[in-house]
Amino acid sequence: MKRRFIVLTTVLTLTAGVIAGCGSTQEATQDVAQTEVTAEPTSAKGDKEEATETPVGMANPWVTVSEEEAQEACMRLFKAPEGATNQEWMVCQELGDASTGVGPLVQLSFTLDDMNFTARAQQGAAEDADIAGNYVEWTVGPEDCTLANWAEGNMPGKTYRAISETGFVDMITWYDMEIGIAYSLSVAAEDLEGFDIQAVAEQMYSAETEADSFGSYPDDFVQEQAGVTSFASYDDVIAALKPGQGYAYIKLMGSDEELLVVTDLVFEYDHSACDASIYGKLDGKVSYLSSVHGAGSSYPLRVADGILYTGSNHTYETYFISQEYGGLMMKDSISDGVDFGTNEFSGFTREKNSFSAETADFTGGQEEFEKLLIEREKKPIIEFTAIQ
Repeated sequence: MKRRFIVLTTVLTLTAGVIAGCGSTQEATQDVAQTEVTAEPTSAKGDKEEATETPVGMANPWVTVSEEEAQEACMRLFKAPEGATNQEWMVCQELGDASTGVGPLVQLSFTLDDMNFTARAQQGAAEDADIAGNYVEWTVGPEDCTLANWAEGNMPGKTYRAISETGFVDMITWYDMEIGIAYSLSVAAEDLEGFDIQAVAEQMYSAETEADSFGSYPDDFVQEQAGVTSFASYDDVIAALKPGQGYAYIKLMGSDEELLVVTDLVFEYDHSACDASIYGKLDGKVSYLSSVHGAGSSYPLRVADGILYTGSNHTYETYFISQEYGGLMMKDSISDGVDFGTNEFSGFTREKNSFSAETADFTGGQEEFEKLLIEREKKPIIEFTAIQ
């Protein structure tokens, strides 16, 4: 299965491009097929210069930061594994979108056992977001795995391997459903037979940032304006709303409880909203589950048969409740590629609200995509009660 990623630049010249900016690539001057693979590592200085190189006249969107600054950009960030050298933390603000709750892309590059690794994280990214940056044809994968340490040893992940004449590329991805953070770790080398990238990802779990993520950081606009990060009841959440904001109750597949949906802006015309936070009850405690986003008053939030519908004229997204964690889980995520500049249809669908269940790639085209959008328009709009 071919995925859209940025090429990893390695000391072994295993790939065909160099990183030129956030999510973009620049063609390498050498023909990889004719490049002799060498096992001699490049200096750390050379790696950094190559990774941050940009064409003349173009500003480099990647900014080198400290580890502490990187942690400010992602609430539950990884750490470098023990023994890692040549560590460099970077942040790309251009791939973030504060208006939709998507944070900047955070990257850690490091060397371990004479191999160069690239780890990335993005808070607020979608479950299927491509943040890794590898343009390769995956030979093996995705294969399901469960990471130790992360999520108390219950973090689902996926591993991938690409094998070509020039060598190997390994990748692992995982997603924190509780907060909404996408992670990836990639490495390229001449020979990765017997190598376990999952073991490296497990070493990168940080108990320190895990503890910090449960601190006093507000999850959404309600907590921020109320000055608290927890509520005793749904009524307390509603009491924290201001005029013009609103609330509604919905039921979603995977939960027997009513869920509270709160929005920062209720459209007066039909009492709808395009952005909202979802609150539920986990172990009897009122908890923030996640936020969802549409695209203005033309694309309000809708719910039908236990499924929450969002998106725009270029995206189709649906949600239900995760069987494993009780959090909001993406059921379908399909795009026509316009927002990403690819104009290629991509995405996935899943029938069951479990991470152990299989997902199916979207293989349709314009006609199938438009049918989904038309069907979405037939679903009932969520009507909010506005605070006066």
